[in-house]
Amino acid sequence: MADQNKVHAAIKSVWNDTENEAYRQDQSHYRGVGRWADDNAWQDIGRSSLQKIKFLWRLVGRPSASLSNLTALEWGPGGGANAFGLRDICSKYYGVDISEKNLAEVSRVMGEEGRPDYFQPVLLETAPASIIPKVNSVNLFLSTAVFQHFPSKEYGIEVLKALRSVCAPHAAGFIQIRFDNGNQKYRGIASIDEYEQSHITANSYPLDDFWDALVAAGFQPLAINSLRTKNNYATYYMLAK
Repeated sequence: MADQNKVHAAIKSVWNDTENEAYRQDQSHYRGVGRWADDNAWQDIGRSSLQKIKFLWRLVGRPSASLSNLTALEWGPGGGANAFGLRDICSKYYGVDISEKNLAEVSRVMGEEGRPDYFQPVLLETAPASIIPKVNSVNLFLSTAVFQHFPSKEYGIEVLKALRSVCAPHAAGFIQIRFDNGNQKYRGIASIDEYEQSHITANSYPLDDFWDALVAAGFQPLAINSLRTKNNYATYYMLAK
């Protein structure tokens, strides 16, 4: 992987420091901006994640009544659609993001909901492992439409390791990735120098490779679903071993 500082700067230049703020907010799913001017579309992001969590709870045989008072962590909360959508089942919600602007936006959204202490912003300032001292034990975790923006497969694996390190025993969660099935559009970048131009399709994983990466990081993968061949999305469900 390229120099850590260079990688961090390249990511942040797109997701926090770009001059095209309207584009950045739209790509980060800000409420009321761009594609998300339709508030129902924005709220659908969180509703979809809540349905995935309910599916996961059924998959592992947990009663629906246990979907309450959870401590969650989302890697890449963007504009806060998931934090908002999961507010009724979580009492604390960590958001890990490389963008101070995104963390401030989620804090604003949840403050307007009368939940100023619910969202716990965690700024990623260096390597993924740097978040570990900042997060207490979580029992729910998720990441949606984020792993495809990481600058390499290896970076995503480092995120998995950091995520596992902050999980309580038997924590449950899901991660959405872009999968590699040979489509050149989604093969990813060869160098961090390509990141700004190709950050939307920066990386993808063969389905079996990501399954194995979860095992190596200390997770028990349970299922893959929501395969979307239009844009090569797939969602993995897992437990922390």
